[in-house]
Amino acid sequence: MSKEKGSKKSLTGLLVTVILLLAAAVLPLPEGVTRSGWFSLAIFFSAIVLWICDTMPMCVTAFATMFLLVVFGVMDLSTVFSSFGGSSFFFAIATFAVSIALENTSVPLRICNTLTKWSGGSSRRLVIMLMLACALTSSVMSNLSTCIIYLGLGTALLKANNCQPLKSNLGKCLMIGIPATAGCGGLITPAGTPGNLLIMDLLETAGTPLSFLQWTLLFAPISILTVIICGIWVTKIFPPEQVEPSAIAAMNQKLVEHGRLNTQEKKTIVIILAMLVCWFLGTWVPALDVTLVAVMGMAILFLPGIRVLTWEDTVKRTNWNLVFTIGTVGVLIAGMTSTGIMDWLVNGIFSSIASWNVIAMFLVIGLVVCIIRAFIPTAPAIVALFGAPLLSLVAVAGVSPVALLMIPAYWACTPMLLWIEPIFLFSYGYGYYKPADVLKYGSLPTAIMIVLMAFTPYYTGLLGL
Repeated sequence: MSKEKGSKKSLTGLLVTVILLLAAAVLPLPEGVTRSGWFSLAIFFSAIVLWICDTMPMCVTAFATMFLLVVFGVMDLSTVFSSFGGSSFFFAIATFAVSIALENTSVPLRICNTLTKWSGGSSRRLVIMLMLACALTSSVMSNLSTCIIYLGLGTALLKANNCQPLKSNLGKCLMIGIPATAGCGGLITPAGTPGNLLIMDLLETAGTPLSFLQWTLLFAPISILTVIICGIWVTKIFPPEQVEPSAIAAMNQKLVEHGRLNTQEKKTIVIILAMLVCWFLGTWVPALDVTLVAVMGMAILFLPGIRVLTWEDTVKRTNWNLVFTIGTVGVLIAGMTSTGIMDWLVNGIFSSIASWNVIAMFLVIGLVVCIIRAFIPTAPAIVALFGAPLLSLVAVAGVSPVALLMIPAYWACTPMLLWIEPIFLFSYGYGYYKPADVLKYGSLPTAIMIVLMAFTPYYTGLLGL
């Protein structure tokens, strides 16, 4: 992009922000909406616009919009500070350190080399294989943890193939496809993401409990179908360049030169495997919180006698811009939650559709949930926001609570439209794609799945649910 075009785009973001804030100040207030609610919504969308238009550096935009919440009376300063960060902030720091440790080993190179051989020389097949492997891993692990590990594998391949950021379609396929399927794979089992357990609790409250096996039978086919659709589509719109024979030869040569795993690599592998086991067990052992495990694992990497990482190198290679942006997203969400604006939107939309045709009703619900999910990058928040309102439709609409709650369960795990999702923020930091590329990739799969999910009442009926 030329300097002049970049400047116009930046000014556009600023202009849209001013318009949004003016609108929030002068628009009449519907019943149930406060002025602070209008401002919280306008500020949130302003942050999105400013990020997309690259009006300011990500971190500066994050801090500026965060403090706009104070300026316009949405939150007081102490609440802003207490809402900043949360567990995702510290999880991001810890997993950046873990991913750096993994990148320092030959493990990503070895796995990429194996998958490259299995792909038979087809870069499209290789992309889809990596996406499927990522989804299956995410079914029993934290989505973010899975994403970090597979991004390490992807970057190893891209470096070996001399792929250039923003120029390489293979880079776009991997850096977009990996986080997308890391999220989608979390839907396969209840252990995939905390939001799944919230859905199961809501269903039990509604008198329709789901077992672990029932959940897997219900969601695994949908998740795998989504991954296949996304894999085919991303390699269609961004046709990946072939993995050159020279890249394969280079990887083989590097493995020959490296020889067996050295002591530092073995330490790294043992620590990361231990973290994976703890993350898996954390599904049943509350003490093994995903963030606590990540932070403790990071600390162990620096212990005397282990010294897998040095703090100086970790500081240089951590994307602090993204870390602080992730921390700020929680403040923006807290602002909208505290004003009740999202509850007003959901209740206002859903209260009038209970008497509609079932497919039409599910189409609208899926569309609304999907769009709002794109702007709220936390899966549990989506479950909390839509769970109770949708269950209130059961009696009047005459549909299964399982069918209704499949909608927020699915979209909580499958954000495909905007890059502000934390798993996309991690891959965005590598610089292989622009925010608009995510929207370009996600539009068609999203439309397809909105339509397919409209038939969930019939799907759950086939399974006796």
